[in-house]
Amino acid sequence: MRKLVSPWKDHLINFYEYKKLCGYKYDSTEYVLVMFDQYYANLKIEDMLFSRDIIEPFLYLKSNERISNQRYKASVLRQFGKYLYLNNVIENIYIIPPISIKGEKVFIPHIYTKQELRKIVDYLENYKYPMAPGGFKHCPNMLNAVTLCIKILICTGMRLGEVLNLKIKNIEFEQNLFYIDIAKNDNQRIIPISQTLKEEILEYIEKTPFILENHDFLLCIDYEKKLKPTNVNRYFYKALNHCGLKNLESRSPRIHDFRHTFAVMSLTQLQKNEENINLSLSYLSTYLGHKSFNETQKYIWMTPIIFEDIKNKMEEYSRFIMDIFGGEKFDEDE
Repeated sequence: MRKLVSPWKDHLINFYEYKKLCGYKYDSTEYVLVMFDQYYANLKIEDMLFSRDIIEPFLYLKSNERISNQRYKASVLRQFGKYLYLNNVIENIYIIPPISIKGEKVFIPHIYTKQELRKIVDYLENYKYPMAPGGFKHCPNMLNAVTLCIKILICTGMRLGEVLNLKIKNIEFEQNLFYIDIAKNDNQRIIPISQTLKEEILEYIEKTPFILENHDFLLCIDYEKKLKPTNVNRYFYKALNHCGLKNLESRSPRIHDFRHTFAVMSLTQLQKNEENINLSLSYLSTYLGHKSFNETQKYIWMTPIIFEDIKNKMEEYSRFIMDIFGGEKFDEDE
């Protein structure tokens, strides 16, 4: 942590270390604590005060700052205030209430249709490098790795970073499982995969022009050369262009929208078999590796608004996967 100078410096450092010891990464919030320390030092106040008239102006230092950033700073100082209260540091402590998001545009992800997903996969499976004399030499396993990466994202709802960090040793082929060692929020979790996806992975390994050892990353573009996010994005946007999805309604779909699509469709299917929405959310939240239900609850309104027709008519999710890859590899008993 950078050097602090305000009267709060010792408590800010102790709070930061306390959060780290509790298992939180907390690196992303260090700058908020440093910023607050500098702000308080500039006030030229020698005593430690945590009152409303001191705290709230800190949240609105920038007039054009996004509400989401203000909410983030408020969250950090809310936790710091509770820490001060629990440790009896001072008597009068202002606990910042949640900031309303009213007035900030709500982000709505793109939910892919089955046809759109099929077109993206078909494009990647049939992609041919442009033939140009003396052109750029392509990594031998690039297309093979990118195509499997997109298939895994579609079929599992995993984050891109989780997929890129998969190693051969993280795959249990006999039980059709992925073992995620470290995901967002430092979660460790197990992800079941379909028989179809397992066969796609085995086919990918067979087509890879070099041997993948147990300790190697699954997705490699060359020997001991890992697939990177920039590689995936490059071919993903090529696929969007080809399928007419780039700049759709002034905003292009994102790779992360595969995760939203998976979540919406999964929640829809869960609700067909489970009347209790809280149980459905619990299953989905655990599967997706969410830290809390708050991250999962947004899919409640996304499901009926965006996929009302699918909610009433959608087949089981495994059959949705079959439609993407074709039925010849699919075992309906899985």
